[in-house]
Amino acid sequence: MNKLFNILVIDDDEDDQFLIQSAFLADRERYQFRFATNGSNVLENIDKSERLPDLIFLDLNMPIINGFEVLRNIKNSSLYRHIPVIILSTSDDEQDVNRCYELGANTFMVKPSSHQDLMELANLVRMYWFSLARIPTSRMND
Repeated sequence: MNKLFNILVIDDDEDDQFLIQSAFLADRERYQFRFATNGSNVLENIDKSERLPDLIFLDLNMPIINGFEVLRNIKNSSLYRHIPVIILSTSDDEQDVNRCYELGANTFMVKPSSHQDLMELANLVRMYWFSLARIPTSRMND
């Protein structure tokens, strides 16, 4: 039996949440999704989940606590820093890109403007991160 991957999507746009999840439907028995619409939800609830995410999609521009702050908290935590974080943002500002990598992002991608292109991007992410790349399977030791 294949491993069940736990994916956390942190994005205040529910349409984008849906499209990202839809890109994984072809192989849906392998993926379980959780969603958060702002950074505050994530920081308050990440410890309460039964299992940590295997991968996080993170938007930068969100209400209450933005993606930069969420990324900083995740990557500064010995419990969560091993989780790959994919920034998926409408921003293509060079300073945002540099700041995300400085904070420990694993990938920075600009959200496409069309729904079809977002589906294709999410499908490529799925193929790369869950077929080609090796990701950590448990909490890492310091």
